[in-house]
Amino acid sequence: MQEVLTYVVVCGAVVFLVKKFFFKPKKNSGCDTNCNCS
Repeated sequence: MQEVLTYVVVCGAVVFLVKKFFFKPKKNSGCDTNCNCS
């Protein structure tokens, strides 16, 4: 049971880091375009 919980936590951390690294540049570029447009 503990192995399953550990696996879920590790997967959650990996997904969080992937989203953090892949979605941040998109948000920054989106913000830059929004700032430029306004």
